[in-house]
Amino acid sequence: MTDIAKPFIIGIFIAGGITFFFPDDLTVWANNHQFLSMLMMLVAGIPMYVCATSSTPIAAALILKGLNPGAALVFLLAGPATNAATIAIVKNIFNTRALVIYLSMICLCSLAMGFFVDWIYAISGVQASVVVGQASEIIPYAVQLISAVILTTLIVYNRVSHMNQAGKPAHSH
Repeated sequence: MTDIAKPFIIGIFIAGGITFFFPDDLTVWANNHQFLSMLMMLVAGIPMYVCATSSTPIAAALILKGLNPGAALVFLLAGPATNAATIAIVKNIFNTRALVIYLSMICLCSLAMGFFVDWIYAISGVQASVVVGQASEIIPYAVQLISAVILTTLIVYNRVSHMNQAGKPAHSH
């Protein structure tokens, strides 16, 4: 829980901002510019350090606003795989040529998977922005509330216990 609490909360806040500030007509633009929307998510995901934990709620919020699911998948795949630390390590251990190959393959595979996911949605006739968020209609409100309280309690407990352990002096044996 220590590893995911902070990025998860950051991802939730960013997703909330996207849901509040992004226009509702993103669907029209994304559907008319499928490849361009994927490229934009690729360009946004590569330099941004997002782990899978924080990128998931961000992608869900973008889909809710109408982004095609393939573009969201490109963001989910490329973002966590191409952070600055990974890029520096690949360049230092191998060389610039290996780094270019690494980034190119991530881009190509992400785009290919994005097109594949959009194709699956197209042939199945499912609109992702309609499906995202339906859990609130399936799961009773009491279960949602209890789950939110439990998650919040675990995050707070973890933070408090982590701070208490950091403040304790080391014992010598």
